[in-house]
Amino acid sequence: MWRRTAVLVAIALAAGGVTAGASTAGGLRWGECADESLRAAGADCTTVVVPLDHLQPDGRVVRLAVSRLKADPAKRRGVLLTNPGGPGGPGTTYPLELKPLLGEVAQQYDVIGIDPRFMGASDPVACGPLRLPDVFRSSLTRADFEKSRKLAEKTAAGCRDDRLPYASIRNVARDMDTIRAALGEQKISYYGVSWGADLGVVYSQLFPGRVDRMVVDSVTDVEGSEYHHLATGERAEAAFDEWAAWVAWRDDQYHLGRTGMEVRATVSRLARRPVTIDGRRLDSASLPWAIQSALGDEKDREVMARNIRALIDGKSTEELSGWLQQYFTTEPIYSRFAAASIAFTCNDNGWPKGPAPYWRDVQRTRQTEPLFHATFLACAFWKYHTSEPELVIGNDVPMLIVQAERDNIPLGWAQALQAKLPNSTLKTVDRRAHGVYEFMSTTVNDYLAR
Repeated sequence: MWRRTAVLVAIALAAGGVTAGASTAGGLRWGECADESLRAAGADCTTVVVPLDHLQPDGRVVRLAVSRLKADPAKRRGVLLTNPGGPGGPGTTYPLELKPLLGEVAQQYDVIGIDPRFMGASDPVACGPLRLPDVFRSSLTRADFEKSRKLAEKTAAGCRDDRLPYASIRNVARDMDTIRAALGEQKISYYGVSWGADLGVVYSQLFPGRVDRMVVDSVTDVEGSEYHHLATGERAEAAFDEWAAWVAWRDDQYHLGRTGMEVRATVSRLARRPVTIDGRRLDSASLPWAIQSALGDEKDREVMARNIRALIDGKSTEELSGWLQQYFTTEPIYSRFAAASIAFTCNDNGWPKGPAPYWRDVQRTRQTEPLFHATFLACAFWKYHTSEPELVIGNDVPMLIVQAERDNIPLGWAQALQAKLPNSTLKTVDRRAHGVYEFMSTTVNDYLAR
């Protein structure tokens, strides 16, 4: 789901390779990748054609961009499909990020990157030249809420692609199995983080006999509706309090307050007034997104402190300038990200219709979420929905679940999932993070290698 804000920050790094090859009846034709970083790494690329509707395999199709970093032939044990999260994030360059973490394990697998359907170079859907602030907003005042409502209604009305009903995590899992078959493999191994972790769980449920090794990193309540996730899932306020206590000990450096409460008061005052940085105006609906952009991982505490200090002083930092450029641009990669995020999120059947319930949610959570209650109002006006019944998770597939104990996503969701998967193992690390491979690489790599 779009709540994984790390994807917003890193999306430019995942602008994957448009492929030179195409799938054929006899298998795959690999060729040179369009992406320079993939070419430099020795990767090759192709296109895999999948059904738009897997219930009508002879109907319309979607073309998926796929990349591959090949294993050492002498050590190869199979393929490792990957997904970096989202929804909305392309993944063809993701193997380049994973290779250093995999270490010697990378020699055992063809590491496969995929731009999922409607993302990146994989036949993207169009909702117009969207900017991220047209979609990702925290509308705590009535005036901001009304502005967000108008933007959301306009955005939803502009998404008229007749392929949108087929934007679902289950269809992406089916696409993965089509890729497995095209690769000529009986089974796949898999690593996915955030929404990509959810995708791995869904794949295991739909295709339990086709899994070799599966690692899901920072998973959520896969069975829950996206509206339920938005209403109950984020712990940004707790993350903020943890950061505020940290920065209060460094008041001589950042001058944001000597106690956590003083820091919260300072940031609350900031969030109520417009700020112009690099010629871009951040209002009280977009400021919370800037503020929380570095709250997902405790390693970003200093970045967060510098950004807040810069916003108060009306200045900029390298990190803040980069974030603003991504947030306000209409470049196609970001518009496509926003469009895919809307489609995969709003197609869920759990969203209320019309803006009134969303405003009630704002009022209901005003005391518990005074800074960061997000309103994903495009779903209030969305006309497409999945026709499939709710997916129930429960299987015997062996699986490694890795999770941060202080993730903004509740740890209880991972614990509940592990209880539904009796052959799964849950390993945790005590830190604030979303995506923990780098902190648990020995655990993950030992599992993938054995």
